[in-house]
Amino acid sequence: MVAGSLCLGGQAAAQDAAYSPTFLATVRRAAEVIPGEHPVSVGVLTPDVFTISIAFMVEGGSSERVPAGHPAFQIRFPRGWIMVDASIDREIAKNDTSFSDERYRRIHEALRDARLAVVTHEHQDHVAGLIRSPYLAEVQRHALLTRAQMRVLLDKPNDPRIKLDSATAARYLVVDYDPIMPIARGVVLIRAPGHTPGSQMVYVRLASGRELVLAGDVAWHISGIQTQRQKPEESTKSFGGEDRAAIGQQLRWLKELPPEITVVPAHDQMLIDQLVARKVLRRGFDLEAK
Repeated sequence: MVAGSLCLGGQAAAQDAAYSPTFLATVRRAAEVIPGEHPVSVGVLTPDVFTISIAFMVEGGSSERVPAGHPAFQIRFPRGWIMVDASIDREIAKNDTSFSDERYRRIHEALRDARLAVVTHEHQDHVAGLIRSPYLAEVQRHALLTRAQMRVLLDKPNDPRIKLDSATAARYLVVDYDPIMPIARGVVLIRAPGHTPGSQMVYVRLASGRELVLAGDVAWHISGIQTQRQKPEESTKSFGGEDRAAIGQQLRWLKELPPEITVVPAHDQMLIDQLVARKVLRRGFDLEAK
């Protein structure tokens, strides 16, 4: 695996507007730019699982309560791995009774030993593990934040417990890109401001040919993509609301992806469980060093 900050051919990427009809082809090409082996699996661990109403997550949704959580993902290569999202700790967890210290330990061992760690955005339930890890010095060396993410963490994070000062911020890797950046063979970051200024999605193409998009919080539940319904404004005002025009564009792009591409909203635990049962995702992490 080679992790780097290679941007795809500047002008070519810039001319192909994000989320245009040809954008997927550009992302797929970018996935082949960096030499090395493709990843072999995407693993997932959720330290806490709670229930929440669909109505909270999707405009016009029902009052049915469904499982949700704060997962971390491991993109596993034949040698090494990349982490996507870093979850939360017991102090930040919404429901301490469901919090698993064992799963938390595994997540932080994976963060410590990763080749690279990225987050889909800078909210505390995704980035806390990069800022409050028990292995913080080791994690900081390969934690890759975008300039937009870092700006929010320095100036106005959604939780004071994840606020960074300039001295601490200097210990992280920081990049800026638009609209995409490959970080390893088969792995491409996709800039997606809207939920937050620093939001991004992660495209993954496995050695098997399977394709996934780890969509972060573009939608909180898969039905938001299927029905093209956004989050209720009442549910997002606690963190300042969203750019609804940008989210609408991203939702359309995700819905129009070919059916063979699996879209994974971060907090839809029921969908994640179904994808594990179908062997699209792997439950747990492979931490064997190779």
